[in-house]
Amino acid sequence: MLCKVKNHKRKKLRRFIIIIITLCLALVVLFEAQAIPFTRKCVKKQSKAISAKIISESIEKIQNKIGYTYSDLAQIQYNNNGKISAISENSVFVNKLKSKVTREIQKQLDKEKLYSFKLPLGSFTDITMLSTFGPDIEISFILTGSVNCKLKSSFESGGVNQTIHHIKMIVTTDIITISPEYSEEHRFTTDYEIAQTVIVGETPTTFADIVR
Repeated sequence: MLCKVKNHKRKKLRRFIIIIITLCLALVVLFEAQAIPFTRKCVKKQSKAISAKIISESIEKIQNKIGYTYSDLAQIQYNNNGKISAISENSVFVNKLKSKVTREIQKQLDKEKLYSFKLPLGSFTDITMLSTFGPDIEISFILTGSVNCKLKSSFESGGVNQTIHHIKMIVTTDIITISPEYSEEHRFTTDYEIAQTVIVGETPTTFADIVR
């Protein structure tokens, strides 16, 4: 009789252990299904922020290194009546600037530096009330990629008889993020104003196309 009781208890314990293990496995599968897409989303946001920071710092570094003004990039041309006839770019200087900025950004991307950030465990549940609860989970990834730069002009009304000429550098980065779980590609485009001037007087209806 005692033996039967013991066997019955063992069976109940075995069933209980199996149920617990099954529940744990189910929770792990559910967490993985929720965590991976959420992690990818977070890594993409981090990659975009890092990419923008690299671009900003690289452009500022080159600006400080070579130094230039609006007139180094573009020239305003006047006709015999003193009216603006065209705006043309200084292609030699523009190409030099683009080349230096591109090389500097690419150098930073080629370092393949390991980045990481932390998120509370509760944030993986996608439930707002739980987003700040639980221990911090560290997420690490390597970022690398390639870059392409071009300059673009835009014109904005600055008041009566005034036009603001903006020259922006459009930087497109093709980023690859690599983590232990997956790798993914992202494309980010960032525009950075590198020069502007206020043009006083009548502006022509057409300008030289400063998009390179």
